[in-house]
Amino acid sequence: MAIFYFIREPESLHECVSLISWVQFVMGCSGFFERAGCFVSNRWTRLYSLSFVGLVIYGLSATIYALLQNEVLLERVLQLDKLILCIMAMELLLSTLVFLITGISLHSWSKRYVAIYQQLAEIDRRLMGEFGARMNYGKVVRKHIVVLFTVAFLYLGAVNMGLARLADGRQLEIVVPAALCYIVITGGPHLTGFVHMSLAEMLDIRFRLLQQILQPQRLQKPQLRSLIDMVKQLHYLVMDINEVYNVTLWSTMAHDFALSTTELYIIFGRSSDSSSSSSSSSSGGAGIGDGSYGENPDGGESMGVMLMAFLSICMLVPFYKMLIGPVYCSNSIEEGRKCLHLLEQLDNWFPGSPGIKELVESIMRWRLQFKINFTSGRSTVYDKTVITVLQQQQQQQQQQQLRTDEALGFALTTHLTNENCIAIAKGTARVRTQLQLLMSRGAQRGNAALY
Repeated sequence: MAIFYFIREPESLHECVSLISWVQFVMGCSGFFERAGCFVSNRWTRLYSLSFVGLVIYGLSATIYALLQNEVLLERVLQLDKLILCIMAMELLLSTLVFLITGISLHSWSKRYVAIYQQLAEIDRRLMGEFGARMNYGKVVRKHIVVLFTVAFLYLGAVNMGLARLADGRQLEIVVPAALCYIVITGGPHLTGFVHMSLAEMLDIRFRLLQQILQPQRLQKPQLRSLIDMVKQLHYLVMDINEVYNVTLWSTMAHDFALSTTELYIIFGRSSDSSSSSSSSSSGGAGIGDGSYGENPDGGESMGVMLMAFLSICMLVPFYKMLIGPVYCSNSIEEGRKCLHLLEQLDNWFPGSPGIKELVESIMRWRLQFKINFTSGRSTVYDKTVITVLQQQQQQQQQQQLRTDEALGFALTTHLTNENCIAIAKGTARVRTQLQLLMSRGAQRGNAALY
């Protein structure tokens, strides 16, 4: 991309995370930012962030109130089904609550948050100074730029176009502020999840770099204690990240899972209702329900298509976090275990050394004492198993929807079959009556012939 030619290559970790720290600070989800190679965090930065959080929540509430007072917008909103309106209300409440929890939680851990970056920067200085390591900060920055700009383009476009289509290009003085407030409220927690993934990836990179150093042909005895300290320090950083992100990550996971399942329900439910309504109309019946999720002939179909497109684009960000975040965390923990396994081989590489043997024993005791993993909340391990759980829950949701569709189809088929059976039964009774009448007439004629 041409924009990369105008970006200066970062020379330190502070410059590497400058972009995401600034965006996170502007959106009110942290009380610090990077400036001149250090992080600025004081009462004024925290006051700005908390004030911004309150202002955005107030702005969203005011725009929703103005929307409800506008007859034109209210009429277009009420064209949707009641279930969809309930889901939209739940989305607004959950997103506002998660945004508030994210802001308060990260502000309460702001000093610990800054300390994580400072410790990472110190480890990088030791790696470059003592072992001549080369940190490719530019690659990380380019990845941040690509992900942030791509997501921002899709998300901004989806939200603004969706609300503009809802208002039919009118009442922009209500729609535009509502879109901006909604983008900040939902984008702040999404960005926080991306920063968590970025931290896990940074630890993963440093673990892999230490594995390259922990090789028998390159390893020297004076470097052992320094390497052991860095491996332990990186594992301790996992615990620090868990402390900072425990509440935030748990709330965002609950929000993303709840909204993803409901949005999938809307998409699959609308497609199944459309198919059932088309089948019922082709069979000549009225069908079960209107099959349009609140769409009416007065432009409701285009409203439903707009809603489907909006939901499909907005689901990309939660799915990205739910699928990629646990993978980064699992890879980081796995690379850390590989480093510990290499350290446990030191007595094999340096046999006959009592000091090395004591170091290996201390490492093994430390490893048994500290079983470190990324967590969400206080006890939920945040790794690849989370993806399996989410997939199972979503498959159960889809299976439930399929069972509902099958029940509707069976009910429709049973309804038609009963009508056919009634018609056949009536026809059979009519034929039986006619046969009995003919038989009685034939018997009378036979008797008359005999006499």
